[in-house]
Amino acid sequence: MTTQLPLQRPTRLARATVLAAFLWSLLAFPIGLWQLLDPESGPYSHDLFDPTIPLPAAVPDWLAPSALLAAGLGGLLVARAKPRLWPLTALYAAVFGLLLTTISPISLAGYLCAFLIPIGAVTVPVVLARGAAARLVTAAAIAAVLVGLGVTGVVDYAAVGSFAAKLGRTMAGMSGYFFTQIWTVAGAAIWAALTLHLVLTRGDGEPAPAWAAPERAAKWGRIASWTAFACALPYGLQRLTWLTPWPYVGGPIDDDAAFPLEIRIWGLLLGTAALGGGLLCLGLTQQWGERWPFWMFAFKGRPVPPMVAIVPGSIMAAMFTFMAVPMAALGIRNGDPVMGMLSFPFWLWGPALGAAVLAYAIRRGRVKVG
Repeated sequence: MTTQLPLQRPTRLARATVLAAFLWSLLAFPIGLWQLLDPESGPYSHDLFDPTIPLPAAVPDWLAPSALLAAGLGGLLVARAKPRLWPLTALYAAVFGLLLTTISPISLAGYLCAFLIPIGAVTVPVVLARGAAARLVTAAAIAAVLVGLGVTGVVDYAAVGSFAAKLGRTMAGMSGYFFTQIWTVAGAAIWAALTLHLVLTRGDGEPAPAWAAPERAAKWGRIASWTAFACALPYGLQRLTWLTPWPYVGGPIDDDAAFPLEIRIWGLLLGTAALGGGLLCLGLTQQWGERWPFWMFAFKGRPVPPMVAIVPGSIMAAMFTFMAVPMAALGIRNGDPVMGMLSFPFWLWGPALGAAVLAYAIRRGRVKVG
């Protein structure tokens, strides 16, 4: 059974994907030249760079950056590929997403999300308050709490500032490496999105598959969103054990002294970020994912802009999917691949979240198969 849909013009999202692939390919030239001209300290010579399949030592230093330059040139040509050339765009996604990535992007994303939690706890209540007076009162109350935490010594703001400054200096020193890693995984996501667009594009009069109908997408999207939610539980609950006398990191930790207060705080932030992300996965099939819920006083009842869910959901789905291979490789090197795949089920989490986002985009009319 098929659903007949009229031929659709490329959506704004599809055009943006083509443009992103073109711009990403342009960036391959300065990055490749950087590595080619400075092989000792280039972004792919950093100590943290640990690709899934490292090149043999016998490979000359100029070969990999030269291949990167060639990939950039090819990307400029492939960015506007015809639907029948989708294997080429899929090859770009596979090479950059599964072979050249490391676990650094997911580590960076996790810690950035952890940092956003206390920032969000301070700013979100003010934004959600309805009316200028309510916002002012909320801001004053939060400021009073923060001052109280500092006066009573519960929070040492000087130590927090020192930690943030030290972390900022460390990140600045690694900015080149992190930029290229983000560029790598972003490119994989862009090429994957372009591949999806080409595969879903139908010719004039060619019927769309039945699964692409909004009512069908609602059914399989619900299964995908609950699967993604379940995948968030192992990591989130494991990190929350750092708040208990029985911390768990790949196995029980007997020495409680190894988990000072700072580590427990990280456990709280990382665990909360993972579980919060899991709950957001459910929003892709719930009513509050289409209209702001009642507790968001300033926005309640208004439609949720689809891209608010589609953009971050797509980014995380791509990152989780591409982290599956390097995470499995890390588990193999550490001698415990099964535990790594269970604690970090990116092999299932990424595809499930991607399917949930696709179903949401179909139902909200942002992706049309036809």
